[in-house]
Amino acid sequence: MKIAIIAHPRFPIKSPFPGGLEAFIASLVPQYSAHAEVTVYAHPGSQIQSPAKLVTFPFDTEAHKQYPELIENDFLLKVMNDIRLKGFDAVHNNAISPIPTVWACKYDIPMLTTLHTPPYSRLKASAELSSLSPFVHYNAVSYSVAEAWQPYINDTIDVIYNGIELSQWEGKKQTKDQLFSFGRIVPSKGFDLAIKAASLVGIELNIAGPIYDQNYFDDKISPFLGKAVNYLGHLNHMELQSQLKESRAAIFGVRWDEPFGLSTVEAMATGTPVAAFNRGAFPEVVSKEGGALARGNNVESLAEAISASLDKHSQDVIHRAHRFPLDAMCSAYLDKLARVS
Repeated sequence: MKIAIIAHPRFPIKSPFPGGLEAFIASLVPQYSAHAEVTVYAHPGSQIQSPAKLVTFPFDTEAHKQYPELIENDFLLKVMNDIRLKGFDAVHNNAISPIPTVWACKYDIPMLTTLHTPPYSRLKASAELSSLSPFVHYNAVSYSVAEAWQPYINDTIDVIYNGIELSQWEGKKQTKDQLFSFGRIVPSKGFDLAIKAASLVGIELNIAGPIYDQNYFDDKISPFLGKAVNYLGHLNHMELQSQLKESRAAIFGVRWDEPFGLSTVEAMATGTPVAAFNRGAFPEVVSKEGGALARGNNVESLAEAISASLDKHSQDVIHRAHRFPLDAMCSAYLDKLARVS
């Protein structure tokens, strides 16, 4: 079986990963490669594990900084033309763009699109059109995402939860009196809310992640640094694991309906309970075993959730994480791709 994986071209598939979507793609490659001939279409800075083949097209990096959507659209048009000519058995589309599904609909390309985000206006019309094709299919990373997308898709939306290699996150818990929050540093991730909530609880907070909005970092995070708040930079897997093992809880103060939250499973896999807002996929992923969710949508409620999460037993938290194994996720995708092809 020949499978093409289309990554979202904004960021490279390269460790340390810019975000959960990039980590998701990287985790698929070796699993798919054990069962199929795999080609990955991704940002030119990507590093793909052999024997999968990486296909990319040159970026004008300065133009991409200034006009990201324009450059990415051009990239995806080249990708779809290459896929059309090479004739794959199935395409697993993870680009947050209308281009792949419209091309698949036009050229009868067997395609499974994973919905990684809530519905965006520019994607709704293309989904409604392309989902009429018998060649184009969709799945969602949570029931929350599936429910939000269903009005715009003329087909059943299967749910395949994201998964991680659980053994890579396990180890002895050696807790210090600190909290941890990590992810891409942008306003939607709510690091400023995590800082305020940690302050109310009175526990030191470490934060980590790539800075993608410098103004947000300078205005909302920098003023608190050195006042029981520490920025650790963009950490790799081992460094994240070390921080999580030493933290009493992981805080996610996100301002949007988190579609899944791969970081929450990574935290739980180390035995670190999660404190977050009760929205998006957090109720599905965290539940009562994995941490505590805020009763309200404010900093005070998030602080209460942090306090409640500290009472969770680490083995219960780990048990919750074990509902999201990588091999189960990949097996479900391979089964679906076989049906789509």
